[in-house]
Amino acid sequence: MHLDFRHLELLVAIAEAGTLRRAAAELHLSQPAVTTQLKRIEHHIGGPLFLRSPDGVVPTQLGAGVIEHARKVLVEFSELERRAQLNAQRDAEYAPIRVGGIPANQFWLLVSALGDAFPDREITSRTVKSTAMLTTLLGSGELDVAVLRRFPRFPLRLPESVVQAKLLTEPIFVGVGLDHQLADRGEIGLGELADETWVMPEPDDSGMNEFFSTVCADNGFEQRVAHLTNDSHIAFALTAAGAVCPLYPIGFSPRQGLATIPLAGNPFYRELVLAWRTDSLIAPQIGRLRDRVKQGYLELVGDTPVYSAWWERGGSSFALP
Repeated sequence: MHLDFRHLELLVAIAEAGTLRRAAAELHLSQPAVTTQLKRIEHHIGGPLFLRSPDGVVPTQLGAGVIEHARKVLVEFSELERRAQLNAQRDAEYAPIRVGGIPANQFWLLVSALGDAFPDREITSRTVKSTAMLTTLLGSGELDVAVLRRFPRFPLRLPESVVQAKLLTEPIFVGVGLDHQLADRGEIGLGELADETWVMPEPDDSGMNEFFSTVCADNGFEQRVAHLTNDSHIAFALTAAGAVCPLYPIGFSPRQGLATIPLAGNPFYRELVLAWRTDSLIAPQIGRLRDRVKQGYLELVGDTPVYSAWWERGGSSFALP
């Protein structure tokens, strides 16, 4: 065995109580348990620590030295605990707000909104594509808030300490090359793509690829996926060469050589969700943050001609019911 904190507490309790019975009561143990533990400690040390008598116990010379050191260790441990708690409180008071999310415009809009709402706090962020990883980081406390995507038939499973609220529903358009026969159309039906080959991202745990495949099947055709890539430059080059790719209405990468086309009825879409820890500093400000993110998003819509036209044709009621 090895001496640990509980053993030192027991020895000091016996010395201060003067009897094994009173020490057992203070430690909420039975007297036989205290007696057994004391015998094990004495056997480990190699000599008796207390002299027993009908009136109680008194430390031996060996025991007195052990108890003196035990008291010092317990005091130092108590001070360690106190300092650790103070440091934890101070760290919580000045800890940065930690943001995570999918690489989308809503992510940096949220980071910006948090910077405005908490000007005296450091904001740290990380983009993570995996839904499972984001929810794990939220559940463990590594993140305070995150932007996630949710596709139909693939609900988010969040830890008990995390809640969610939908920001908006975002349509997913399609991209074709400028010389494609559909390139000059302002809107097309999904069925018109039945004979096309597709560029899709690598399948992940969001359910996007499965969702696309199911929607195409519901519309009477099998989606023919010829290319899988997470590199937008490669995806756009393949699309310019004749394939079809999904396009979010607002993108980061330039889309030279592509035409962006909305789909009638908006068969492809994703819900963008804000998820946060209920014990986070930002929890009371969620309503304000959601409003700021939505306002920033609306400004981006106005700067994107195809999306702005879709929005004005009634898309706003789809995105923000």
